[in-house]
Amino acid sequence: MAGSHSHRTTLKRKNKNFKSAHSSKRSLKAANKGRVEGSVKGGKGMKTPSKIERKNLANQIKANKIMKSLNERNLFSSSSAAERIVTIIPLTSNISAIDIINQLLSPITDEESPSITSEPSITSVKIKKFKANLKFIIPDKSNLISILDACKVSDFVILALSATEEIDPKVGEQIIRSIELQGISTVIGVIPDVVQAYPKKNLQQDVVKSLTSFYTHFFPNTEKLYTIENSSDALNAIRTLCQKFPKSITWRDNRGYLVADNITYEQKDPNNQMEGYIVVEGVARGLGFNADRLIHLPGFGDFQLAKIEKLVSNQRKLNNNNEDINMNSDSTDNFFPTENRDTLDELLPIEEMNEDEEWDVDEMNEDMERNYNSLSGGNIQSEKPKRLPKGISEYQAKWYLEDDLEDLIDEHGLQSDDDDEEVMYDDEEVEMQMDENDGRSGYEPSEMFVELTPEEEAKQLELYQRRAKDDLDFPDEIELNMNESAQKRLARYRGVKSLANCEWDFDEADPKRPSEWERYLRISNFKATKSKILKEYIRDSQVQAGERVRLYIEAPSYILERIQDPKIQPFVVYGLLEHEHKLGICNFSIQTWEGYDQPLKSKESIIVQYGPRRQVISPLYSGSTRNANNVAKFQRYLHPGNVSIATAITPVMFTNTPAIFYRQDHTTGQIEMIGHGTFLNTDHTRILAKRVVLTGEIFKIHKNVVTIRYMFFNSDDVINYKYIPLFTKMGRSGLIKESLGTHGYFKAIFDGKLNAQDIVGMSLYKRLWPKVSIMHQE
Repeated sequence: MAGSHSHRTTLKRKNKNFKSAHSSKRSLKAANKGRVEGSVKGGKGMKTPSKIERKNLANQIKANKIMKSLNERNLFSSSSAAERIVTIIPLTSNISAIDIINQLLSPITDEESPSITSEPSITSVKIKKFKANLKFIIPDKSNLISILDACKVSDFVILALSATEEIDPKVGEQIIRSIELQGISTVIGVIPDVVQAYPKKNLQQDVVKSLTSFYTHFFPNTEKLYTIENSSDALNAIRTLCQKFPKSITWRDNRGYLVADNITYEQKDPNNQMEGYIVVEGVARGLGFNADRLIHLPGFGDFQLAKIEKLVSNQRKLNNNNEDINMNSDSTDNFFPTENRDTLDELLPIEEMNEDEEWDVDEMNEDMERNYNSLSGGNIQSEKPKRLPKGISEYQAKWYLEDDLEDLIDEHGLQSDDDDEEVMYDDEEVEMQMDENDGRSGYEPSEMFVELTPEEEAKQLELYQRRAKDDLDFPDEIELNMNESAQKRLARYRGVKSLANCEWDFDEADPKRPSEWERYLRISNFKATKSKILKEYIRDSQVQAGERVRLYIEAPSYILERIQDPKIQPFVVYGLLEHEHKLGICNFSIQTWEGYDQPLKSKESIIVQYGPRRQVISPLYSGSTRNANNVAKFQRYLHPGNVSIATAITPVMFTNTPAIFYRQDHTTGQIEMIGHGTFLNTDHTRILAKRVVLTGEIFKIHKNVVTIRYMFFNSDDVINYKYIPLFTKMGRSGLIKESLGTHGYFKAIFDGKLNAQDIVGMSLYKRLWPKVSIMHQE
């Protein structure tokens, strides 16, 4: 017992964590568990706000939110409250929009039902029970453009689903996707025929559950679908329309817009009937209007404002004796344009162009002749004479960096004054070289090269072209004819070592460049400029949302004749931000429409709708790459499922705007949706480079030295393209060493041994320029 007894140790003691005199790095790392404190610039510690400061900041944030909410709700809660715009869209053919409105208003017994007899139509209804005014829009359901335009300005969109008929994917689902992608406010789903079709309640619940599942696939935040045949659901639906505050559409509410209640025409001069003012009366929405800014009429274009009249009802004023006077009659406040009003010029004035960027005509012609008769392209800057290696001309030297040129000089020596710019070879020189080297060239081929007969050459070429058509290894591959010169056909193409880091002048002289290239709007920092212009528009607005105004638009009289009755089809006036009338090189993100499988080729005319505008464009598609040099590879086709960039010259837009792309059949007028995306920016420095790939067949292999044929068909082309890098399908890279014979055969050396089944390629690039768009006429 005594031998088994042991005392507990009392020498080991553990200090408390907060009383530790020293902590090791290991213990500190374990205690922090990977947490790293943020470093502060300047070595100053971060100041912790006091309780009073935190409380004050919270109150400021709260007050700003309350003020923002009050300003937004002022549109519908003021004494002259605006009408809540409601668009009715039946998604099937067996549902009537007129019946839906009557079912919604049936529980309101103390009010007269609207007299709606035809579609399309616009009807205003005053709901006394909920102290609200509603404006019901029934668009032409056979015209998708009419539906899109009505949903743009709507505060509420009612989508009606049928209990007996399925929604057609090509009609109903296309409507849902379109209005969702262009931006939509509050959406309400209704079922107007479930009780009539299924008298039993259990069947009604199953149908409603099935339709709710379909509807929430597009609008997941939907709480329920209203069966408006029941008076309780109809009353709840009409209460929602009258009391709920609608959601905001960013691009629409970040500018002023107005739905016309009345349209008249006033002549400026009694003797000239063509000049005058289109007077549009309505309630301003969004950020209001300014007389200095332009306005946009969809389908008609951009116009200037001659005057803005703000109508004030029952305004209280003070007279000269400071007595309060009640103005029972309407009064007006007039706003006129100033000297800073926007003009209708789409291009920058010539006098504002930078003098350093102006081209001299003679110099530009000389540059074009020098640059585009060779592969060098449009480098317009004058360069100092360079030390050139033997066999390399001045334009070939531009393909290489200084270090590469020095390496070639060390290998081949300097170019002397007596040397020609191009080294020419013929059959006799090749035979003399092979005789001097005992039948071998300086690069030690495996055996002596022997030219084939013309008949055998043509036969083997036909076999090669047939195999190439069966299996195109490169999407940009092109073929040269036997009697075709690559220098002539590819005169505007240039060879670059890497497209991602090559130097390319975005203002280069090019005969294909648009004539007004330098007068298009140029913005160095699009994001900062967009924020600045939007803040200035908010600050300079002369009328606010909820105020009734008359806009005097300077427009010819024939436009009024083309405007439909505002009681049948909504007529909308959109305010433009500063510079939004100017043309710029604009970029859109684009992705093919769901289920659209037709080929979409670059430069084909399509229609793009972004914000209030619809333009006919011939876009250039390119990859959505972000290279440091801002050079992107051109795409011949828009590939399904991939996000690409569509570039065209269009009016700019300074709001976050979705874009919808579609085609319109000129005979039937039907709309076919082809893609969707977003307006990105305007960027004149983004370069689109089109690539072509010349491919050749491996004829003979000796280690890493390979004889290649069918890439060129004469020795001049081989020598001219001698210093452009080669690549293979399996990832090898190489360079041309020498030309063989007169039929375009040549030797190349690669960084490794090639497979006999491999294919050799050469990439060449040329600059593409975007095209100007036009406004879509409806």
